[in-house]
Amino acid sequence: MGQCGDLGEVARRAGARHAAVERQLDRLDRAVGLPLTLRSRHTARLTSAGSRLLVAGRRFYHQIDLAARTHIFGHGSEAVDAPEVLSIASTEPLLEEVVEDAAALLGLLLSVRHEAPHRVTGQLAGYHVDAMYTWSLDSPRHSLDRTTRTYAVLDDPLWVILPRDHPLAGRETVSLADLRDETWVSETGPTSEILVSRVFQTAGLPSPTRLRVTDASVARGMLRRGDAIGLGSPTHPAVLDPSLVRRSLAERPRRTTSLLVDPTIVPRAVARRLAALIADRHLRRFAEQHRDLLHESWWANWYVEHAERLADDAPDPAPAPVPAETRKLDVADLHLLQAVARHGSINRAAAVLCISQSALTRRIHRLEQSLGAHLLLRSPRGTELTGPTRRFLHQLARYEAEFRDSAAACRTVDHPLPPEHWPTRHVTPAGLSGEAG
Repeated sequence: MGQCGDLGEVARRAGARHAAVERQLDRLDRAVGLPLTLRSRHTARLTSAGSRLLVAGRRFYHQIDLAARTHIFGHGSEAVDAPEVLSIASTEPLLEEVVEDAAALLGLLLSVRHEAPHRVTGQLAGYHVDAMYTWSLDSPRHSLDRTTRTYAVLDDPLWVILPRDHPLAGRETVSLADLRDETWVSETGPTSEILVSRVFQTAGLPSPTRLRVTDASVARGMLRRGDAIGLGSPTHPAVLDPSLVRRSLAERPRRTTSLLVDPTIVPRAVARRLAALIADRHLRRFAEQHRDLLHESWWANWYVEHAERLADDAPDPAPAPVPAETRKLDVADLHLLQAVARHGSINRAAAVLCISQSALTRRIHRLEQSLGAHLLLRSPRGTELTGPTRRFLHQLARYEAEFRDSAAACRTVDHPLPPEHWPTRHVTPAGLSGEAG
């Protein structure tokens, strides 16, 4: 439904009758406690909750596939295709060259959301994106409830931006102590810290007395007008204006930029190459736009050191993708396998599930054929799960919990409607009630 929005086409693709599709959608609405679709007689579209749950569902099945390849087939955690489109939240606009080169060099389309630094972490934590590009003033430490993997992009030294007619503009290097009484403009960092205040604090100085905290675009406007002074860096959007100059700071403050990814979606090799690509493009832009700073030995050494490290750490090519399975895993069968693990044998599990032992054995055998792997160890003493199967089921339970949390998160955003208001009936143009869903 998210792809075509036509109920007849949805039924055709699902190999089911129109009314059966609607009944299934109604059952899903009741299970979640929210209307996930808005339907007319022949068309339908997803509600905001439906869209979020669809993304969570795709992630859930992707995670199951990865867990099967890793634990049951033993291919390792990187034996998974990279997504065609990578959704990424960024604290600052990514360079256009990064987006274009990612498509050309990595075959990866980047869908970029630009957010304030303190909101980007929430985007990744809430499963709204697959990755985030952000910065921190310390070594990368991000407290997220979900599993992520961090890749350092660039050690990002800061400079000060001054009006050309400023009394200190003639110096090659200035000190923060000489600028404390100036009017500063600053942004809020990833953990809601104020960048300028933290830089002064790290240098052992009190925060400036006149400090305007705002978002990045307003800050750049204030700098261009000469209303304040501020900080810039090789990765921060450059403020290039004839009325401004960049000067090194004696305290050498710096920050770290990082790429954080969901490792179940983004393979390690792809993430490393994307992080290296971002770093390379920022270094190139720095050399083009801030060549005047390279006349100083400190900046020249910094640039050479990072350029050489980037060349030495060039990641290996991404591993050849494992061919996708032609048959999808049936989650209902996986639940039967979980029951066998929980009750210790097929006999006891069959009794609890109220199905025959032979029927449960056939279902497990069908699952083993689908996966092409042995899941159970059978002996005269009974039946037990293989070690890889136990690890796989442990991962499955975790992913299902995340999926349920996604449904719960929908309810915190979209207020549930009473069942009598759910869109389960159609109204024809003539005003006649159609068949119930």
